[in-house]
Amino acid sequence: MRSRWFDLLVLAASRAAMGAQFQVVGALGPLLIGTLAADWTELGSLIGAYSLAGVFVALPAGWVMARLGDRRVLLSGVGLMAAGGAVLALAEGFGMAMAGRLVSGVGGALLAIACAKMVLDRFSGASLAPALGLMLMAWPCGIGIALLVLPLLGGDWRAGLWWSAAVCLASFVPLLIALPRGDGAGAAPARRGGLLRSEWAPLLTAGSVWGFYNAAYVVALGFAPAFLVARGWGVEAAGAVTSLIGFAILPLLPMGGALAERAGRPVAVTVGCMLGMAGCLLAVVAGLSPWVFLTLFGVLTAPPASLVMAMVGRALSPASRAFGMGVHYTLFYGALAALPPLAGLARDVTGAPAAPLLAGVAFLAVALVALATYLRVMARRQG
Repeated sequence: MRSRWFDLLVLAASRAAMGAQFQVVGALGPLLIGTLAADWTELGSLIGAYSLAGVFVALPAGWVMARLGDRRVLLSGVGLMAAGGAVLALAEGFGMAMAGRLVSGVGGALLAIACAKMVLDRFSGASLAPALGLMLMAWPCGIGIALLVLPLLGGDWRAGLWWSAAVCLASFVPLLIALPRGDGAGAAPARRGGLLRSEWAPLLTAGSVWGFYNAAYVVALGFAPAFLVARGWGVEAAGAVTSLIGFAILPLLPMGGALAERAGRPVAVTVGCMLGMAGCLLAVVAGLSPWVFLTLFGVLTAPPASLVMAMVGRALSPASRAFGMGVHYTLFYGALAALPPLAGLARDVTGAPAAPLLAGVAFLAVALVALATYLRVMARRQG
């Protein structure tokens, strides 16, 4: 009998490849200026294209997965990631580079949706939160691997781009060979009509929690260095302290949600962690130690990840998961495409370096309101 945990390991390896591919443009950014990107705006466009593609692909991907099956969509996604990575590595200018990133982003969206659905099909009850946590942890692990490996290539940016394409291709092989055909024990024939009427409200509210919570995390990663530099920090020191956000999330990401579920307090832990995240950002804005509070911000970000994804799973019946994951990831990619620019706009309008971090606090407040709405809707549905 095949092991669902082995399936999870294979899926997590592909998500780690996706994280490495996502990060490669940002990690090689200064080397790409004047080669594949004329300026920082074009570089930012290459970075954002990976997520922007998901806004347009996620919903159709859920519909296609309901008809063609999880495995086909998953393999197509990883194949497109490898192909897009190769196009990027071969690019001689911005246009071809953008095409490669968009193809990779489409593949990444297919992979993310298929992985989430397949984990929900294979795990339930007490095992769901740790399984989701391990799946989610693979993404930042891939980002970290890219940050460690790429500097070892000695400034050869094209070798770095080829490396990211090769990582995606390598992750395709175990998926093709080792991931068995067929669905998990919790799967059900897909409902071709989409979602049940009673599933829309909880799914949209849980997806809103996920989108605004992730946007706050991305804003902290993206804007904390500029805030610290404006406060007189050196660029290297500001980057180093901000990197703690990414590293601090890893220890609790696989088990933080599971411990909260075992304690019977998943909602309380989710609310407490989000309030704590907001408090950490406010503490940094107030001038308290970024070394302490940005690290604590990363730690507190970990437990809600698997807990909120489990809420999404509870909102959907097994027959609705394929299409429902498409809806969920449409909200997620839309939030990542729209909300960080709003945080940047807040600084442009006010001129205050702290404005983006305060926008992150506002995003967390919206996430908490969405969480309260989700709980009310679910209580009404179950009552």
